[in-house]
Amino acid sequence: MKRRTLLASCAGGLATGMLPFTRAASAATTWNCYTYVPAATLAGARGMQKIVADVVKATHGGLDIKLSLAGSLPINSTNITQAVSSGVMQMGDDGLYQGNIPIAGILQLPMLMNTPQEFATALKIMQPDVERAYAAKGVIVLGTYYYPLQVAWSRDKLESLADLRNQKMRVTSPEQAAFVRAFGGIPVTLGADEVPSALDRGVIQGVFTASAGGGKIWHDLLKYSYRLGPNYFNAYIIANKTAFSQLSAGDQAALKRAVAGVTPWETKTLYREETEVTAQLRKDGMIITDAKAADIQLGTEKMKGYWAEWAKGQGPEAVKALAKIRAALKH
Repeated sequence: MKRRTLLASCAGGLATGMLPFTRAASAATTWNCYTYVPAATLAGARGMQKIVADVVKATHGGLDIKLSLAGSLPINSTNITQAVSSGVMQMGDDGLYQGNIPIAGILQLPMLMNTPQEFATALKIMQPDVERAYAAKGVIVLGTYYYPLQVAWSRDKLESLADLRNQKMRVTSPEQAAFVRAFGGIPVTLGADEVPSALDRGVIQGVFTASAGGGKIWHDLLKYSYRLGPNYFNAYIIANKTAFSQLSAGDQAALKRAVAGVTPWETKTLYREETEVTAQLRKDGMIITDAKAADIQLGTEKMKGYWAEWAKGQGPEAVKALAKIRAALKH
């Protein structure tokens, strides 16, 4: 009898001792995250992988994030904002946000920012406006990172701005499209996952991208790179506001720390890879032409009228934001 009582007591003790672990496991939260990046080898995807790993480690598995690359789900990369807003995704790496967060299009205005320092200044000025625009859709901004200048690439001769005429160029924003049209090209909007087949089939002849981005994965389909581009490109790491509010304070803090820790690494890595990849492509036979000063001046002067027209079309907030940026950049 004593032995049976002791065994029962031990069993009860074991069950009681295991109960907290069972609750912890059942309390784990799983999020789904979608990125516009189509290849796991690119810095943007590697950065998101680091964020996921850091969050899982910091929360002891309490918050698990399932990351999906562009093209792996039936969600267009241009719809990541809506996917997170609606809760279809709890988190997103949102690079093609311009159609959903119109005021952020200022950051894509062609030839407005021509150096990394200018873009960093504009990015800081725009942060409050961008956060408000996302918040109106039930989305919070956790962080951002950005690429080097999005320069021009093509299968066909492209060694000056004049060579853009009649070329079908993949664009990532209405603002980039305006630049292409201004120089006689034909803009085509495509997600990154659609670019290889479009180049292969002749749907497009060229793209705007950084060497550290599309240059790493599309170079076999391209022959020319003219190192002039209309804009820089950044991505916002975002989360559904309701899903975020349902996390524990500790998990919220862990997620914010992970994003804050990784995004500077992503930007730094992209700029380092830009130099390395460009040099290698030149060595491998890519016809790479440095931007001509006259083309930079021509592009800037030609697009100034568009900046003002664009801002007026977006409303008073955009006009005010553009004025701040132009004053800061002395344009």
